[in-house]
Amino acid sequence: MNDTPLVVKIGGAALAEPNTLVRLLEALAVACNQRPWLLVHGGGAMVDQWLAQAGYATEKKDGQRITPAEQIPLISGALAGYSNLQFVQLAQHAQLQAVGLTLADAGGVPLTIAPELGAVASPNWRGLTQAQGYKNLLSHLWGAGYTPVVSSIGAVDHQLVNVNADLAAAALASLCQAELLLLSDVPAILDDQANPIHSLPLSAADTYLANDTIQGGMRVKLLAAIEAARLSRRSTAITSWQHADAVVALLNGGTVGTRITF
Repeated sequence: MNDTPLVVKIGGAALAEPNTLVRLLEALAVACNQRPWLLVHGGGAMVDQWLAQAGYATEKKDGQRITPAEQIPLISGALAGYSNLQFVQLAQHAQLQAVGLTLADAGGVPLTIAPELGAVASPNWRGLTQAQGYKNLLSHLWGAGYTPVVSSIGAVDHQLVNVNADLAAAALASLCQAELLLLSDVPAILDDQANPIHSLPLSAADTYLANDTIQGGMRVKLLAAIEAARLSRRSTAITSWQHADAVVALLNGGTVGTRITF
């Protein structure tokens, strides 16, 4: 039995295909068996919709959402409220004992404000060792048979902040010395000839970031994968969420998606 924890991140767009998402969660439940694992989710589409209804425009920089402080009530409601409840309910439909969390629970995950993005924070990678309360909470839930479902809303100095979900997942993987699986809308990272990259050494991944070969949301995913691999010294992989069999194959060591190696 593999007792190494697993952190799985999936984007909020999966909520638009609930049947496919339930099949994926059922497959993960079987593949993980008694292995401790948790789900981190996004919710960008829902956030965009709620902001538009309130008359706000959506802006991003380097794949991350710019979040003025006045938008935090809407964004936290969309992510930690509606989206989290939806993911929890679908996970329970997949026969998981799911429980919803945020990054602010049990003393919180250490974060650092990114002022150029507004009320947005990134993981404090060096400070993760201080998050013993959060780590203890996860251990308690796993020991009792629960599957945590975590939204990417955190807190800095008791003020709510938005955190990119890929970076949030990487922080939790680093905290728990877990393997990280980032599920995307595309099956793998592509090279400059649009060919899938199945294995990417950590040094080469750093080069891809430095030379701007990868842009937008995938750039943030690669950054998250690099940080998690470097800090946890565990496997980190990126693939599509839409094919449950391929996700399970990747977890079993198959040549699927992109795996960051060190």
